Parts: sequence; structure tokens; C-alpha cells
Amino acid sequence: MIKLLASDIDETLVDAQKNVPQRNIDAIKKAKDMGVIVTLASGRGTYELFDIPDQAGVVDEDRFVISCNGAIIMNIFTKEIVYSQSLKYDYAKAILDYAYKNEQTCYIYTLDNKYGINLDRDSYAENQITVLADNNIDFLKDAIILKAIIKNKDMNYLQGLEIDIASLTNYDVEVAYSSDMFMEVNAKGVNKAVALKKVCDHYGIDLADTLAIGDNYNDVAMLEACGTSVAVANARLQVKDSADYVTKATNEEGAVAEAIEKFILNK
Repeated sequence: MIKLLASDIDETLVDAQKNVPQRNIDAIKKAKDMGVIVTLASGRGTYELFDIPDQAGVVDEDRFVISCNGAIIMNIFTKEIVYSQSLKYDYAKAILDYAYKNEQTCYIYTLDNKYGINLDRDSYAENQITVLADNNIDFLKDAIILKAIIKNKDMNYLQGLEIDIASLTNYDVEVAYSSDMFMEVNAKGVNKAVALKKVCDHYGIDLADTLAIGDNYNDVAMLEACGTSVAVANARLQVKDSADYVTKATNEEGAVAEAIEKFILNK
């Protein structure tokens, strides 16, 4: 029996306008009414969640959201950070230096902000971002750094950079991809599956009794660890191959609701 549902946000729970489709909202409420715990598991920073948890109806006491691919677990009701695992400053600096030298868009995420260099036009439109004039981040030496991102809309090119990034960080990081344009670099051992296990342990729930839903490479570990895994119709091929079920609906059409209807509501 499924006791906990974990859903990715972008390209999974929300549509292109970053809103939660009504079909998903209705299905999540029905799952909650049956006693199922609903958790969001995202690559976003906690300050990038905006009103999505409220839209989805998951802001309740003793409920959590997984952010930055598992580097952060936050109590969604109190906004208390209950777990964090930081990326070494030297690794973040090496990635930023590499991006700066190669004129790549790069973000550094901390607990309460993100910093960016070589921003493209789309990046300037993002909320909660501090633009860096250069690659000097000495002011972050004592900060908790959660992840670094290199952005490029050519995924083949981006994946070709992985060997350089791995070498620069002594092969001591986790590299994943999301939204068809982000290389996400976290501390070794950080992924959504590890964070989901921590959330489950809090409730005394076995991973076998969880349902996870996602669309991209940074969801694969979570999908492989959970009891029932679902990829949305618009998911990457590798993600579909990792899942027990692929929805007919895309994120635009309420894919999360389809998963809930099939595996929780038994429709």
C-alpha cells in the first residue's frame, strides 16, 4: 500500500507557466484524504518554490519538501531546515572558475540565495538571483553551498563538459541533469533518493510503500529507490526506462493526477 507520494516539480507537477494543473490539485487532495503523505522533491532552492506547495495543497504540519536535489530537507509548514549537506567551497569555486573562463552561465546556490555569472537573457528574468561581476566568491567561503549549476541549452555539449567538471572536483561530486539545460553538481552522496529515505525514516515508512514521479535525470535515483516509480509522458528516455509506469498525460495534462488515480485511487 502506498503511504507516501514524492513528486518532482518542474516538467512534472507544474505546467509551462509553473502552475499546478487543477487535475493534479484535485487528485493530491483525494490522496491526502486517504492518509497518503505528499512530499515535493525538486532541484529548486527552497526560495524558488514560491507558491507551488500552496497551489498543490501540501503545506501541512509535519510535512517536508526536498530541495536542491536532496541537499536540503525543509519543513514546509515552519520553513525550518531539518537537513542540509553542502558542496565543498573549493569545488564550487573550481566550477565557477571553469564557467567564467569558458563563458558559460553558472549558478551557485546557498541556503538563502543563488549567485550567477554570464547570465543569458532568460536568467536575468529569474527571481532571487544575485548577479556576480566576476568569479570572486571569497564572501562565500564560510557559507553553506548546496550546489553549482552550469546552464546550456545544448544538452550534448553540456554532457560533454562532465569529464572536465568531474576532474576539477576530484570525482567527488554527484552530477545530474534537469530541464534539458542544467548540469547540476551536488556533494557526493546527495540525491533525491537519499533525501526521500530520510523523510520516510521520519515517518517510519518503508521505501517500498512510496510512489515517486519525475521527468529528468536528477529524478532517476529516486525512481529506482522507491516502491512504485512513474515517469511522465514528457520525461527523458532514460527516466522512462527507469520507471515502472509511464503516464499517457504530460505535465501539462495532469500527469501526477494520472499516477495518483492509477496507483492510489485505483481507478
